[in-house]
Amino acid sequence: MRNTRVANAVTEILQRDPSPISLRELHEHVTDDLPATAYSTSYRLLGRLEREGKVVRVDWRERGSRFEWAERPHHHHIVCSDCGHSLDVDDADLGFSERQIESRTGFRVRHHSIELEGTCADCQADP
Repeated sequence: MRNTRVANAVTEILQRDPSPISLRELHEHVTDDLPATAYSTSYRLLGRLEREGKVVRVDWRERGSRFEWAERPHHHHIVCSDCGHSLDVDDADLGFSERQIESRTGFRVRHHSIELEGTCADCQADP
């Protein structure tokens, strides 16, 4: 019964959080409500959700892996290199078209991932 409560908490956090989160951040959120939850339990549940296709792993070079709910529409992220804040960016914002790439190259695109990095407005404003 306890694992069901933890699984429900993990699912709710991932569905609610608008930005990809790390396993550490996810575990911190879980232990806010369920303090006795072991890190390994959060790890196993996240792995299961990823295997089931309910969670997507987002790999950000130095920041490591982060996770987000898979049912969200396809998108990319722009990440602040100073504070780590991220925002979603979709293909239309980038002027990106898989069909154009396919017609120009002859490749059939199966998946694409674009990582943008910069400095957010808040960090630019800090002296």
